[in-house]
Amino acid sequence: MIGSFFTLVAAAAATIAASDSSSYVVLNHGRRAGDMVIVSAGDSTVVRWIYVDRNRGTRIETRYRFGADKRLTSSDVRQIAANGQAPEPNAAFEIRGDSIHWLIPGGRGGAGQVPPAEKVDPTAFLGIRTGAPYDQALLANFLLKQPRMTARVQPGGTARAEIVGEATVPTSNGRRHVRLVMLFAGTSTTPNGVWLDDSGALFSTDVQWFITIRPGADAALPVLRAIEVKYRNAQAEAIAKKVTAPRAAAVVIKNGDLFDSESGTMRPNMTVVIRDDKIVEVGPAASVATPAGASVIDATGKTVMPGMWEMHTHLQLNNQSAGSLVQLAQGLTTVRDLAADMDVATSQRDRERMGLLASPRVILAGFIEGPGRWAGPTDVIAGTEGEALADIARYDSAGYKQIKLYNIVQQDLLPAIAAETHRRGMRLSGHIPRGLSVPAAVLLGYDEIQHAAFLFSTFYQDSLYVPTMRAYSAVATAVAPNIDVDGAPMSDLIKFLHDHNTVIDGTFNLWIGGGAALVGAGGSANQQKADAAYLRLIRRLYDGGVTLVAGTDNSYGNTYHREIELYEQAGIPAPRVLQIATIGSARVMKEEKDYGSIVAGKVADIIIVNGRPAQQVKDIEKVETVIRAGRVYTVKGLYGALSGEK
Repeated sequence: MIGSFFTLVAAAAATIAASDSSSYVVLNHGRRAGDMVIVSAGDSTVVRWIYVDRNRGTRIETRYRFGADKRLTSSDVRQIAANGQAPEPNAAFEIRGDSIHWLIPGGRGGAGQVPPAEKVDPTAFLGIRTGAPYDQALLANFLLKQPRMTARVQPGGTARAEIVGEATVPTSNGRRHVRLVMLFAGTSTTPNGVWLDDSGALFSTDVQWFITIRPGADAALPVLRAIEVKYRNAQAEAIAKKVTAPRAAAVVIKNGDLFDSESGTMRPNMTVVIRDDKIVEVGPAASVATPAGASVIDATGKTVMPGMWEMHTHLQLNNQSAGSLVQLAQGLTTVRDLAADMDVATSQRDRERMGLLASPRVILAGFIEGPGRWAGPTDVIAGTEGEALADIARYDSAGYKQIKLYNIVQQDLLPAIAAETHRRGMRLSGHIPRGLSVPAAVLLGYDEIQHAAFLFSTFYQDSLYVPTMRAYSAVATAVAPNIDVDGAPMSDLIKFLHDHNTVIDGTFNLWIGGGAALVGAGGSANQQKADAAYLRLIRRLYDGGVTLVAGTDNSYGNTYHREIELYEQAGIPAPRVLQIATIGSARVMKEEKDYGSIVAGKVADIIIVNGRPAQQVKDIEKVETVIRAGRVYTVKGLYGALSGEK
């Protein structure tokens, strides 16, 4: 029985790497960003997946070894160093007899412990799940051969495959028939996709910012994209029907303690009446009547407050069926996208407004980058003034409210970009392009800065670009432990930001406490100093009268609660934190007439919290009910849909 398992895995590996050497190209919106190379020799197959993502990237080597009988005997994964060498593995397993031995500390055994050996399950898929396309194809081939295309995965979990589309597409070697296989982990309803040809070989990954595809198959991408978009859209709309409560003649929230975001005060024992997508009455519970046929929500002892605004997200194609549900469950009823593929972003925005999706309302900012090897993940690359102005016009015609500039936009283009953006009534924000400081960007027309890290790195411009372009986040976290946030240079900068009405979208959750793996300061001593500096910066910006907006810089918003809790930790009073998250953001986007507070005549974007977040922000984690434009969702139902619960 064990032999049958190894035969299946070996057959799948042999199918994908049929020759001694094969390669795939990694594309960043049509631009070559790297390669995946598969080399088979004797009893081993080595897969190297390397591509540049801005001034960082993915650099993975996975090794598979087979015995004389073609059985899989071991596998490991390594990070490839800048010199091309792959040092010691950071994950590995080895088959000894009928048992699997995990050789690297960590995993299920906990940090510093080697997980115990376990028996090989002959019906299970065995592998190190790196997320590399080769591994996805290996898993897909295995699952397609199983009953019901489902199997256990070792060391834990289950996986299921589903063929959701097919096409015959053009390549440089003639037309090829391919199938789109969706891979579901456990009971999750959010799959990853992979395209296989009729032999089971990898053809392409699914719709992402970076796509790994067979060389010479670029012309197939529009066809593949259209098929996946159709599938993802239909899946998201089906999920929305399951999680949205049936529309009633009216919705009444009774007896709740209402947070008045405009005054920053609580109004106890209030009732709110909603018809369709609007708030029609707000008043003391004793004086507000419940209309006939209304759906009543008893909010006794709970906080009723405006839906919150996520001011820094990035929409991906699967957001509409995954990340957007999580955002709603956080209590987010408006999100501002700051970089997404235009077709994906406008589709989600428009279909949410039509009530077809379970999603926060979407505000769009158009992303513009400059040309070069370090260019960000977008097809909007402006190398000349004419190109930049045309991009702004296209975004404006599509209803975008803001322009966001990125790392390597040529600084000489900024005056024209700012003038055109403002002429069209749009906001201008972004990273600080190389060669500029924060004050220079503001003087050239920036209304807003993305990422508080630039308030540190602006004092060390040379370290960003000499001798090579380095991640601003890496520079900022190296600087943060040693900078004097109360010193004269930072004081002058904060006053400058206040005097120029500059908004700061700080995304502090990325850095404080280690934040995202790519940007944490690292090391306990350095991290503690960096944390103290960032927390002090929050307080200094607030005390200096600088407008703050809350954002996470992720597609799920699942660090939003942490973002605003950090504001309170830094010393901002809880009611003011809630104002930043609600009416403050609405005012920044000039939408306070319709959003940001619970007032008759405004859009019914409301959340119900089983706690007192105006006393302690941490209670915002107790969101129970979310109402977006009169559509009612329960947090339990949203998470249930994501986990596949009935």
